[in-house]
Amino acid sequence: MEVEFRVNSDHLTWDDPGIEAAVEEYTNPFWPFGRREKAQRALEEKQNKLLEKHGIEEDSQLGVTILKVDGVQSEDEAWEKVRSFKEDLDDYYQNELDLDEPLEVAVRERTTV
Repeated sequence: MEVEFRVNSDHLTWDDPGIEAAVEEYTNPFWPFGRREKAQRALEEKQNKLLEKHGIEEDSQLGVTILKVDGVQSEDEAWEKVRSFKEDLDDYYQNELDLDEPLEVAVRERTTV
């Protein structure tokens, strides 16, 4: 079974709430060139490691970020994986970036044909 979750916050996007903190954390203010891009790469690497750790796939389409949880038996099991990912991501934001911006997700509405 595959369950899709829509990210309702700006997390995992170009406007990620952690980007400014990542610029300060991962770049040198004495070399101003490409600071945002370098910070964006570092932030994405950390996020991708957490996604991989929890077995979640990220997909972005038309400005909407979707988290896909595959190989689960129920929606509750998928929610557990997403909650665990959310906790790790929130811990990363708080501990490394000193930022309190929780990830907000919801089950993506299903359509039938």
